[in-house]
Amino acid sequence: MSTPPGTAGALAELYGLEPVPLYSAGAGVYDDIARIDRAEIGDVLRLAQRAGGPVLELACGSGRVTLPLLARGHRVVALDNSAELLRLLENRLPDPSAARLVEADMTSFALDETFGLVVLAATSVCLLDARQRAAAFERVRAHLADDGLFYVSVLDLAGPLRAPRPVERTSVLVGPRGVTSLFQHFDGRRGVRTTSVLHESVVDGVTAGRAVYVSEIDMVGSGELVEELGAAGFEVLERRSGPAGEQVQVQLVCGRRR
Repeated sequence: MSTPPGTAGALAELYGLEPVPLYSAGAGVYDDIARIDRAEIGDVLRLAQRAGGPVLELACGSGRVTLPLLARGHRVVALDNSAELLRLLENRLPDPSAARLVEADMTSFALDETFGLVVLAATSVCLLDARQRAAAFERVRAHLADDGLFYVSVLDLAGPLRAPRPVERTSVLVGPRGVTSLFQHFDGRRGVRTTSVLHESVVDGVTAGRAVYVSEIDMVGSGELVEELGAAGFEVLERRSGPAGEQVQVQLVCGRRR
């Protein structure tokens, strides 16, 4: 994997680290970050109650949204292309039959049922490029009940983050397994955001190991996404936005276009 841009790349070279993919080799570290994120969960639970029927969750990861849905009694099919993240989720299920776990790509899956609600949370739609998003939306439509709802979230980025000159934002998480530094590098010229994670494991107060994990995603905004959803046969029924800032999460609730 190529060296990430910005500070994460400089640290990888300084420590002699070979970057590896975040959602596979770095599944445990990603899980540490995701488990403290409560965004969207209440909104998804309310939609599930309103929609009725089974829920299909795409890019479910290690269960940040899946487990609250199960706790409310919803039947969930949880799909992800990371075997490592699905194993973490499987180990947290109240019993092995609590949810159906599917290892598959969200652009090409085929299941034997339709769903009252399809969820693509955590702005995971940005993991896909335009061609992949079109394929994923076609799959969603094929698996959505006639009166079903499709929930998808995306980040709208303010001007500085889309400027031609790269911008970087850094945050640090201190947890029981060590120190996790999160670097978000925004390259408006290329239209991509690189997320890099430097994890330093600590044992008895001493740094015991380091690793760098990387994921590169598209900087697609809500306006572009609404157009793509329309082209895929969806109508946006509701739109919600978080507080204004450099990164604003936008939640879209869609139905089939009549």
